[in-house]
Amino acid sequence: MNAATNSPITTSNEARIGVVLCECGHKIAPKVDLELLTQELKENYGAALVEIIPFPCLSPGLNQIRRLIAARQINRLVVAGCEPRIMLKKFEKELLDAGLEQGQIDVVNIRDYVASVNDGSPADLAVRSAKLVKSAVAGLEALVLTPKTKVEFNGPVMILGGGIATFAAAQELLRNEVDTIIAVQTEEIEDEIRMLHERYPGERESHERLMKIMQEVDESPFIKRISVGELEKVLGRVGDYTVTFAAEGDHPPRIYQVGAIIAALDGEMQNQGSDFGHDGVKVLCHTEIEEQIWLHGAPTHRVVFWINDLETARPYAYLSAKTAWNIARYIKEHCVQAQVAILYKNKIKPPLSAAERIKARELKIDWIPYDGEIRPTVQMGYVTYNDPDDRIEREISWDQLVLSPKRYPGLEQIKVAEILGLHVKEGEFLKRNPQMVRPEQVGLDQKFMAGSARQPCDLRETLRQGHRAAQKAVEIALLAKAGELYAPRMVCTVDRSKCIGCGLCREICDCGGIEPVEGLGGNIPRAVDPMVCTGGGTCAAACPYHALTLQNNSTAQREARVAALARSLTENECMGFGCNWGGAAAADHAGIKGLRYSDRFYLLPAGCIGQLDPAVIGRAFMEGANGVLLIGCPPEECHHSYGLDHTWSRVLMIKKLLSLVGIDRQRISLAHTDLNNPGQYVKTVESFVSLMDKLGPIRRDDGMKARLKAVYDTLNNARVRWVLGASLRRPWETAYPTDQRNAIAYDVTLSDVLTEEFVRTQIVNYMREQRKIFELGEIVTALKEEKQQVLDCLKDLVGEGIITRIFKDRTPYYTMQ
Repeated sequence: MNAATNSPITTSNEARIGVVLCECGHKIAPKVDLELLTQELKENYGAALVEIIPFPCLSPGLNQIRRLIAARQINRLVVAGCEPRIMLKKFEKELLDAGLEQGQIDVVNIRDYVASVNDGSPADLAVRSAKLVKSAVAGLEALVLTPKTKVEFNGPVMILGGGIATFAAAQELLRNEVDTIIAVQTEEIEDEIRMLHERYPGERESHERLMKIMQEVDESPFIKRISVGELEKVLGRVGDYTVTFAAEGDHPPRIYQVGAIIAALDGEMQNQGSDFGHDGVKVLCHTEIEEQIWLHGAPTHRVVFWINDLETARPYAYLSAKTAWNIARYIKEHCVQAQVAILYKNKIKPPLSAAERIKARELKIDWIPYDGEIRPTVQMGYVTYNDPDDRIEREISWDQLVLSPKRYPGLEQIKVAEILGLHVKEGEFLKRNPQMVRPEQVGLDQKFMAGSARQPCDLRETLRQGHRAAQKAVEIALLAKAGELYAPRMVCTVDRSKCIGCGLCREICDCGGIEPVEGLGGNIPRAVDPMVCTGGGTCAAACPYHALTLQNNSTAQREARVAALARSLTENECMGFGCNWGGAAAADHAGIKGLRYSDRFYLLPAGCIGQLDPAVIGRAFMEGANGVLLIGCPPEECHHSYGLDHTWSRVLMIKKLLSLVGIDRQRISLAHTDLNNPGQYVKTVESFVSLMDKLGPIRRDDGMKARLKAVYDTLNNARVRWVLGASLRRPWETAYPTDQRNAIAYDVTLSDVLTEEFVRTQIVNYMREQRKIFELGEIVTALKEEKQQVLDCLKDLVGEGIITRIFKDRTPYYTMQ
């Protein structure tokens, strides 16, 4: 099991926050009055340390920061300088030896968000900078320090799935002296070689090399080869898996404890069925001609390979052409009198090197292109095609016609992938679109799978994948052995006392890091594998019960940042969030280019706008924001897969709540911009600020403040969050931002739920605040809601025991418990 061990840092939650102000070679000072900013931070924000350093990112500056941390016992640090996308990682690395871990440092870009883009006096820009710095300070004040979590590696590495990558992975593991279990259903090495062509046809030249790898694996004392039944269940996390195989005969299920799992999964090939005249004798596919060669030797007649993948909308023509070339070459090298030709669509580039082109001419293997606009016709003994040069119809004769195979991941492979927790769909290969995050954020599950079931590939690529998967397993096994394997700091964690096992997080998580935990009862709490989680955080923002927390970057921290900034805004100012890969990155570039835009807009960066719990946005309005703009990545380019999609759904819900309050829906808006298009970012910001100017400030009387508090509370309501969760895009959905099936019916349901829960929340908040006995009419007047709606909610609240109803002279009165 994973065990927590204390890191060198203090685990005291008493915040001692230091603030370092960077001069940045006159790019910040003297444009920003840093002395005034220092005074403002010391007097009004209670920072334990505020220091001006010319270049904090260079060695002299870093050494000065280390000395200050030690002298003042600083356990959180804000650096007000330039781009956090670049500099944050450097500060985290350089100050690790000073006791500051990931999450304990924040970087505020006052150079590109203030000094380079806003006009105004140094004093004015100091005040503007102070608002952004204070927001960062508030976020670190809300940080709950957590100890480093050591990951134990219990047991050997297991390779399962039966794919040929098994042997490449095992070879890598044995050479690093890592104990390994190979779970297979075939005992004899010769069987693997004999049947290899069924999944990797045209690979005869690799048989000898592969046999040597198999023999090395078979003779190694570090490798244990077991024969098992079907994979039944996998539970646990990286370092501590329990793998169960189905019972065979009278034997009980076989259970193994392993530290890591490598899935070696080969795709499958099928013939064309009745298409293109396939009969399995004269018209075959690659696997069938290979089987004939195994049984009867190379054919002596005329064989034509037709690369027809593109005719059936399959994008694997290059791979099929390479396979056809390998088989054709084998035939000619073993039977000189055979005649061989390869017919291919002229849109395909033959996969031949210069040496292979020479070899093709020597062996008299013809590569014949055809006009892709006209599909060839199969006849008995002939294929008719159109010449791409002169457009004349021509024929090529054949004794055997070999078609490209149909490629599938395979039903058994899909089953294994599902048991391993991957989102899969029948007929689709298992390779997912990679999350475009920093290398250290990529989940390990993507690196622990190898084989053509991921994506069609040749034998060489499959063996390479096996080696790469094993290299990662070796890396974590050796780190664990040395006691140096730690979980990433910024990953999701589950509070099992709150989790009811609804499964919403598991459905929308694309990294595969959320898994069930076995236990009694129907509701099974979830657990997060920290070595697989990428820290996207949209699952935490969606949890109806707030059982998920993005550690060291929590919703509580974001709420604190938002509240600090929103309280400091004037009536003509607004705020927004920018994705680190979209909006915030474009803002960085706008500052570098010196593009001017409104100084009444304040941007808070976020790792992904999908991390933003809707309650965070509700908190912004409650604390004083007049408008909130969310700027993410371009559609279908979200670096955490579906953050922008999920934000779309959340924004639409918040618009509905604003309408219930009587606030214009346009006060919250979602936009996207490319990081390489800062001009578009400036245009987006200016447009939103102009819209806020037209709308004017929100009139915040006591009634409006109460209604905005009710909006915030409604956004934390479990029922509301669960209904919202139904609209969030799942990994298997292909349309941005989500499927639109039953869209109107869903929208009506969501609106009804929001209205009901909003009224309920207002009633509870009002009665809790007043603490007296109410008559129905008094509540209706105070809330300005419809009488019947209020009455219905009161009945429900009474039935749930939240409030009490009493009668006097047959008139009902209500009070809080």
